[in-house]
Amino acid sequence: MIISVGEVKARCRGCGGTDFTPAQPGELELASVLECTGCGKTSSYEALLDDIGEEAMKRANESLSDLKKRRGPRKPK
Repeated sequence: MIISVGEVKARCRGCGGTDFTPAQPGELELASVLECTGCGKTSSYEALLDDIGEEAMKRANESLSDLKKRRGPRKPK
């Protein structure tokens, strides 16, 4: 399964893969352990969501920085 929020996908910290499988059957909860199908590294669902949040913030900050560079310095009022 791919864990994503919008266009941002969770990535395995081991191999960078984006496909995970639950280590145990049942409903997905924040404490659920997921295993990367590429390398077998495990991570909690909560940790993967945190990583998505960090990546989204990084992208937002980069976009703001790019926008400011294109606009140039702001003129004082």
